[in-house]
Amino acid sequence: MFRALARPLLASWFVYDGLQNALEPRARAQSADLILAPVYGELELAEPVPTEMVVRAHAIATVGAAVLLATSRTPRTAGVALASLAALQLAVAPRFWTMPEGPARDAALGDFLKQASLLGGTMLAASTGHTAGHQRRKKSRRAKGKSGGSALVRAGRWLR
Repeated sequence: MFRALARPLLASWFVYDGLQNALEPRARAQSADLILAPVYGELELAEPVPTEMVVRAHAIATVGAAVLLATSRTPRTAGVALASLAALQLAVAPRFWTMPEGPARDAALGDFLKQASLLGGTMLAASTGHTAGHQRRKKSRRAKGKSGGSALVRAGRWLR
């Protein structure tokens, strides 16, 4: 019951943030440039990928993984994908510790803590498995399927 409610609630922020970044990637692209510029220098690319395109791709992947988590389709895989995408977003977060005291630093600290909390939530979603009762019911259903299915099917075989 709790998982059925918790997964969409956790995914809701990723869907919202991903859609915002896909539609308006410029704000996030400025902070991502700080991370991507040295990477592009190391790779010695002839023509580096525009940062806005990288931000859009990240946003679309985030929305896709969040939808999978919200609908409980492969929740562990979606949790791992969202955890890795959240870690990337945490890496490009503004460095609040280098900022002077003031409201901008407080906002950056709040954003950093929010991103860290979401990373923790996705790690929990990725590691949470099914209960022992769920595993027993699943195993029982599989065994019934192998034994011939429903009583009507079994009765029909007996009459032959």
